[in-house]
Amino acid sequence: MRSRRHMRHAILEKLRTHLQEHYSSNLAEAINDGTSLHQLDALLAFKSEPYLDELRAAYERLEEGTFGVCLSCKQRIAGELMDADPTRRMCERCERLFSRVAVRYDGFIVPA
Repeated sequence: MRSRRHMRHAILEKLRTHLQEHYSSNLAEAINDGTSLHQLDALLAFKSEPYLDELRAAYERLEEGTFGVCLSCKQRIAGELMDADPTRRMCERCERLFSRVAVRYDGFIVPA
């Protein structure tokens, strides 16, 4: 997997792109590679949408040292998967297992 610095940059770049496309370039320009989690929270206050929440959570996991670790099996998630989607929380194997045991119930996916 890439360095912590590289992944921080990748997460913040996706965040900047999303903010520029959906909000304003001023907000996007306020985020740089030195932005702390506290600053990020202040910038994103009152902006709650799933993708922003996922990017913020990925940034928090990076700061905590749990970024790139599968929530289920606790193994490292492949670097190329994290590069493609830094919000990823499960490895390929666990994601496949989870999708097999998930069932639809009244429009929601719940574990079987």
